[in-house]
Amino acid sequence: MKKLAKSGIIIMLMVGLLVLAGAPQSVQATGGSSDANKESAIEDANRAISRVPKHFRFVDPFIESAIKEARSLVDTAIDDYGAARGDFPDLGRLEAAEKQRKKINAIQAARDAIDKIPPPGQITEEHRGIIEEARRLANIAIEKYGATDFDLCWRLWVLEEAEEKLPEPKPDPEPKPDPEPKPDPDPLPVTGALTIKIMIGLLLTGSGLLFFGKCRNPF
Repeated sequence: MKKLAKSGIIIMLMVGLLVLAGAPQSVQATGGSSDANKESAIEDANRAISRVPKHFRFVDPFIESAIKEARSLVDTAIDDYGAARGDFPDLGRLEAAEKQRKKINAIQAARDAIDKIPPPGQITEEHRGIIEEARRLANIAIEKYGATDFDLCWRLWVLEEAEEKLPEPKPDPEPKPDPEPKPDPDPLPVTGALTIKIMIGLLLTGSGLLFFGKCRNPF
């Protein structure tokens, strides 16, 4: 029994040593797999960036898809695998393309809005909303994204002419003032009231005297 117990202890010690010896290899293998996934994610992102055109004057479905795919892969590599901006040598190319895409889309939105404006001879007050929306989108393209007169070309003239043809907005009617309250009737002057009191007093006194005289001399 003692020999069997000693043999069991020796076997347990040997198994424990084997587990400990294999642990670093397992950790190294896991770390290597993580690094490999990170490198693969970076390579995929850089490959997608290389497919983004450097220069373009319009946005077609291919360009739109290429920009979105590259951005998605870059974000995945950074957020999920801890990649840094320095891992993407052409990241500036992607960011420039994103900025150019926004500018082109803003210019196109302004053009489309201006194209909805009717000819100058047909403009009425009903078209004010269309013209004001076209101006708003044109200002966004110019002020926010740096669009030029060349980018909007003749459409700016159309917009300006349409704004001139709009009738002057009617001013808001001025609110009517509240009617002034009617003044209370003036009370009788003190002198007038006193005169009336004196007259009433004399009348009552005279009537009293007359009545008293008749009572004393009924015939």
